[in-house]
Amino acid sequence: MRIAGFLLFIGLCLPALILSGAPRKAAPLDAIFDQNPPKKGPPVKNAPDQDKPKGQTAISVSVDLVNLQVLVTDKKGNIITGLQPDHFTIYEDNVKQEISHFAPIDAGITAVMLVDFSKWVSWFIEDVWNSIYGFADSLKPGDWVAVIGYDIRPTILTDFTQRRDQLMEALSRFNTPAFSESNLCDALVFALDRVEEIDGKVAVLLVSTGLDTFSRYTWDDALKKCKSANASIYSISVGQSVRIRYNIDGIDWLMADNRLRSVAELTGGDSYFPRFPGEMPSIFKNISNSLRSQYSLAYASSNPKHDGKFRKIRVEVKADIYKDGKPVPLKVQTRQGYLAREK
Repeated sequence: MRIAGFLLFIGLCLPALILSGAPRKAAPLDAIFDQNPPKKGPPVKNAPDQDKPKGQTAISVSVDLVNLQVLVTDKKGNIITGLQPDHFTIYEDNVKQEISHFAPIDAGITAVMLVDFSKWVSWFIEDVWNSIYGFADSLKPGDWVAVIGYDIRPTILTDFTQRRDQLMEALSRFNTPAFSESNLCDALVFALDRVEEIDGKVAVLLVSTGLDTFSRYTWDDALKKCKSANASIYSISVGQSVRIRYNIDGIDWLMADNRLRSVAELTGGDSYFPRFPGEMPSIFKNISNSLRSQYSLAYASSNPKHDGKFRKIRVEVKADIYKDGKPVPLKVQTRQGYLAREK
């Protein structure tokens, strides 16, 4: 009976396999994001190369400077603001580093929505809609957002924009999928390649099942890209409620959840596994608050080797937040490390 009920559910919920109004040809890899979000003024189409960011903050290509975005909370998860540089201590491979730059971040969000719209998502299409419209509702003036959908390949649905109508038009195209394949690793590498030269903090909101069918890139390739990327990934799983209701919990789905957790932890983001639609507003409020409350830190690594190896980063924060003369350790959320530049 359980199997029959599950098959009946799929038959009723699986839409016609066509993406409403969306072109199926993927944009060339070297032509993505014709306009990068400038710090001031409206986007400019076909801006000359010298006006585009040159990767100053992409830590994998920086000569010696390592940039971090750090979120600090107390043990209850409350965000802590108003901290000073002497509250922070940075270690690289257990060696203390000297902070050369420090600033609280009070700026708009630059984000890419990377959304799974393979056939698997047909079962969970309402979760996808709730996710993307929930994020759209959390945006404020000055935020820049681009949208990429992926199945067998990534497809740019809108370049970076501050116009809500353009964003909503792109989101409305997530209607019914056209392919069975869900190539997550390819999509991650594709998106992170495109944002590594954007100045300042960048977030990737990954709305996905976490499944991967036959990506050209391996999982190790995707993890390596996460280690070198200048972006935090916030993963939002889709389909949790249906999986619980119909007891869908095989090894493939456990691996899918682990992928979403891993890329978020590695890049200093977070992962969410909502079981009910009512959880979405609080999730996106939390993501928005986190992105708007980070500290920007930088240090010149004391390790001069350009060996291409992964270097672990640990940030410790202590502050007298209770005003009793006793500094207490605080919880820190940032990336776990970076790949040193190779000669």
